[in-house]
Amino acid sequence: MRKKLVLIQFSRALVPLMVMLFHVSLTMNDYFDFNVLGLWMLPMSGGVNYFFALSGFMIYYIYRKNLGQPDQLKNFLLNRFIRIYPLYWLLTLVLLPFLFIYPWYGAGHETELESILTSFLLIPNSSELEPILIVAWSLRHTVFFYLMFSLLFVPKPIISKSVLGLWAFVTISYAYGPLDLHHYWLHFIFDPVSLIFLGGILCAYLITKISVYPFISVLLSVIGLLGFPFMWVNSVYELVNIGYDTGISLASVCLIFGLASIDMVKDIKIPKFFNYLGNAAFSIYLSHIIILDFLAELFDKYSVYQKLGGWMTSCVLLVIMLIGGCLVHSYVEKPLIQKLKKVFIKKKTKTNKDPEIKLVAKEV
Repeated sequence: MRKKLVLIQFSRALVPLMVMLFHVSLTMNDYFDFNVLGLWMLPMSGGVNYFFALSGFMIYYIYRKNLGQPDQLKNFLLNRFIRIYPLYWLLTLVLLPFLFIYPWYGAGHETELESILTSFLLIPNSSELEPILIVAWSLRHTVFFYLMFSLLFVPKPIISKSVLGLWAFVTISYAYGPLDLHHYWLHFIFDPVSLIFLGGILCAYLITKISVYPFISVLLSVIGLLGFPFMWVNSVYELVNIGYDTGISLASVCLIFGLASIDMVKDIKIPKFFNYLGNAAFSIYLSHIIILDFLAELFDKYSVYQKLGGWMTSCVLLVIMLIGGCLVHSYVEKPLIQKLKKVFIKKKTKTNKDPEIKLVAKEV
């Protein structure tokens, strides 16, 4: 079974760029009334949906042989904690002082005690408000998914699979059926977002069990790739009666399954630059919104938009955000993870390595 899925890594490099472009479009419209490809009209870029599906895929693909082994649970949870929380906490601590000094910089709730506590813990709050670092709303769902997935490490798979099956059933009923949940914790636990993670798990399960004809792999990859721009257009013109999240999630699952099934049978090389961006995707995703908000205020104050024009200003924002995210990865995230793993995960084996490291390049 292959350990390096190169096309999957390539897709990881592109998705944060898509998210950044969407946020730049929103910012340019809000600050300068400039239309960047009309993306500001979309509900979301769809990049986060892809990350959700990819997280489900990667976790199952790497840890599938360790399921039912409780001795592997500690390393799994430590790896997940180290991967997400330390960098997120650092960036939140960078942002938080500005919100106390300049409350208008946020939505107004960020300095409240409940918001601070729930933001750092990555759990929902009673007011269902976004975390201090707004893009971390997705991390709440990711952390919860990892906790649910950890049930598969218990020695009795029938019990864990039954619990997960019931959870999936209630989630589907909430998303597409008559079930209505009002309490914020129930709304969070059975949020339809979880179905995207499960779609990624299904992709990983299938590619490890069946052989896919190359034509089918390519076809699914094309369908998945074209599904994104189609849903962007469909969200505006309503060509097909399908929910935006549903369409984008289906496109994500098709793309992941297609790319992964190609990776399973063919050796493909990608430029080192894209390999690096794939590794830096998490840092870029978390840090870009801080950089973008700061630059937007700066550009507005010093009339940069009037001097450069809309398209050049947008490009400058994208480049600076990308460089900033890469610097965070190379000089903060990467050494931080290595140091924490050295302290907390002393014995490294093939079964407890971080999945995002094992799937991709040697440099991480």
